[in-house]
Amino acid sequence: MKISVLIPAYNCAKTLRSTLESVFAQTSPADEIIVLDDGSTDQTPELLRSYQLQIKFFRKPNGGVAETRNALVAAAKNEMIAFIDADDLWHPRYLETQRKLFNLHPNASAYFIAHTSFTGLGEYKWQDEYVKQELRAEYFEAAPFLKRFRTAPGHFVLSFACISATVLRAMGDEPFRERIAEDVYLCWMLPLYGPIVFASAPLLGAYRGTPGSLSSNRLKSAELEIKVLELLEGRFATADIGLEKEFEVAFHSKLRTHAKILMSAGRAEEAHAQLRRSLGRSINPVSLAKSFALLSLSYLPRPLQPKWPPVDRV
Repeated sequence: MKISVLIPAYNCAKTLRSTLESVFAQTSPADEIIVLDDGSTDQTPELLRSYQLQIKFFRKPNGGVAETRNALVAAAKNEMIAFIDADDLWHPRYLETQRKLFNLHPNASAYFIAHTSFTGLGEYKWQDEYVKQELRAEYFEAAPFLKRFRTAPGHFVLSFACISATVLRAMGDEPFRERIAEDVYLCWMLPLYGPIVFASAPLLGAYRGTPGSLSSNRLKSAELEIKVLELLEGRFATADIGLEKEFEVAFHSKLRTHAKILMSAGRAEEAHAQLRRSLGRSINPVSLAKSFALLSLSYLPRPLQPKWPPVDRV
């Protein structure tokens, strides 16, 4: 299996070197490494030029991360595509393990590997207790994957995914969409194209958290995810009945999550509107009961209300 590694880059000179070095250190090397600089204004272009013998790199005017990812997919030459953001890291056995997953389940559309998280601009020290675990892989058909993605979305991060180039191109010229959470959109699309594999062990990725980023703001993340689901609603309405039902359950769950965060932000009227929206469109009795209970709780005096999830992740 030949793998193209794709890295979107924008004003990432402080972290890109570490990311590239983690890609170069693979025990099973990539067949192609492409970096696309999305109009950086820092030292990113100079840093990329210092690696010109080891990578392919291009530069374009700033157009956003979705446009950059789409251009990278179009440029890739190999059958599998491994994404990594310009601040995340791979353990040296990451691509070796991705190839093992492919050999175990060659018909899957995508392969995800578990990761850990850290903050700051420093290096990450890999923990033996995580990286030396035996390989444990789960194989998901479409509906079970949607259930897992709905309940544990943090397991499925694009920097630690290897995706079939055929699947990405079957999605059209824009497998990533602007003005929404483009990586979340892709994950919701994947089960429409085939099974998904997730390796819960070992943990071979390191996600670098950045204060003030989109992912650190629960409210903005929830708003964007609802936009994703609205965009995909028509696609899932024509899917098989099990997949359609799981999508509906997920949609109502996300509406309730959004309402909870709105309550935390002191935006009760908007929260009530989201919960009424859920009640107005649901035919699932469990979803109806959950939304009605949450709506009732939201009208209680503030001291009697539950503790709502904070807007920002710590």
